Amino acid sequence: MLRRSYGWAIGLAMITVGLIAVPASAQAPIQPDQHFVGVVNGKRADAVVHTVCPGPASPGRTGPVAGGQTFAVARLAKGSGYTGPFGQVNVWFVPKQQQPAPVQVRLTKYGQPRPIPNTVRVPCDGTGTVEFSSCPYLAPCAFGWVPTYVKVRFVDIAA
Repeated sequence: MLRRSYGWAIGLAMITVGLIAVPASAQAPIQPDQHFVGVVNGKRADAVVHTVCPGPASPGRTGPVAGGQTFAVARLAKGSGYTGPFGQVNVWFVPKQQQPAPVQVRLTKYGQPRPIPNTVRVPCDGTGTVEFSSCPYLAPCAFGWVPTYVKVRFVDIAA
């Protein structure tokens, strides 16, 4: 009887784990009707983004991101973002009010980090948000997609 209880517990644990993460091979294509989570510099939450803003600090100042930083997505079985009818995920730093439209990066494969372009301008320090969405920035899109977000902290390495 005890052995049977352990078997049920192990089976239930395996099912629960299967609902959390899907073992997607590295660089598997992003497809419609899939759940995903965003990744900034290898982190799903509380990521640090290094900026390069030489000179004296001032409120509201923006600058470029340092090289070697990335965006990526990982596939999930449930929760977080949802591609809906689309087969890609667009990524951008959510702009503050009265800032120009953000530079977007399009991801088409899971587990394939893409560099953050050096044309991106972000606050030199402070906090921000990165949006991962199968619908491009401010585009009218079909029903069914769900974006996901990663909170970031900007750290000026030139200060």
